[in-house]
Amino acid sequence: MFTLRALGGIALLTAGSSWLWLAPAFAARGVLTSGSLWGLTLGLSLLTVLGFCAATWALFARWNWWEYAALGSAGLGLLTLAPYWFAAVGGGETIGTTAWNAFVHILMIGVVAVLLLVPPLEQWVNHQVMG
Repeated sequence: MFTLRALGGIALLTAGSSWLWLAPAFAARGVLTSGSLWGLTLGLSLLTVLGFCAATWALFARWNWWEYAALGSAGLGLLTLAPYWFAAVGGGETIGTTAWNAFVHILMIGVVAVLLLVPPLEQWVNHQVMG
């Protein structure tokens, strides 16, 4: 049976796993993916994915800290976009592809932030998850 909590968990897990798009393995063919910026991007991306996985687990376990994990992971994901941008553009990735990846991730961060930081929406989400 699908509940809003289940759909929210699927959304969190999907959003978190999308940070793998920023990893060097997903760069276009011919893009130089060596260097410290790509390494930093990979490390931060993997930490973001792990954070969203932990938030999803806590959501399904009905632990109160899932919101903090989701918000922290979203913040870490936002931080990840800076080295990604410089690594991708510096490595030869097109501005359009880089901008699209950044836009999609900023949009996801915005949705998580609005749902968990706007009090009426946060109360509704909390009621659906903990209820």
